[in-house]
Amino acid sequence: MANISILLVDDRVTILESIKGFFSDFEIKPTLYSACNEDEALSMLEGSCKVFPVPKIVLIDVNRTKDEGMHLLNTLRSHPDLKSMLVFVITNSVSQSNKLAALNLNIAGYIPITFGVQELNNCFSVLNDYWNIIEL
Repeated sequence: MANISILLVDDRVTILESIKGFFSDFEIKPTLYSACNEDEALSMLEGSCKVFPVPKIVLIDVNRTKDEGMHLLNTLRSHPDLKSMLVFVITNSVSQSNKLAALNLNIAGYIPITFGVQELNNCFSVLNDYWNIIEL
């Protein structure tokens, strides 16, 4: 995954550390940005704290801080410059309504994280293979 940038939108330090650990363990060196909430994410994507290069992949938990995750997903999908981003939902929610709502917004994948670190590593290993195959 050469020269790829990823934005993680999640306020859980354990998820951020697990993802960083996976990338380090597998010697993957993406640029990993993290935002705790929708406002931070939008600021990094188009606002006063815009990052470069703009991430091609967004990992978001649509169930964090009320409906903020779904609102961010809707905002990304309606934004002319951001709507083509690959968005993967990572969540510990079992809500079928949230899952269907996210899938209807053309997410690239819905990843339940109701399991441990080893399973999360397996999941990111598969995602890494996917990201290396597709053309961004």
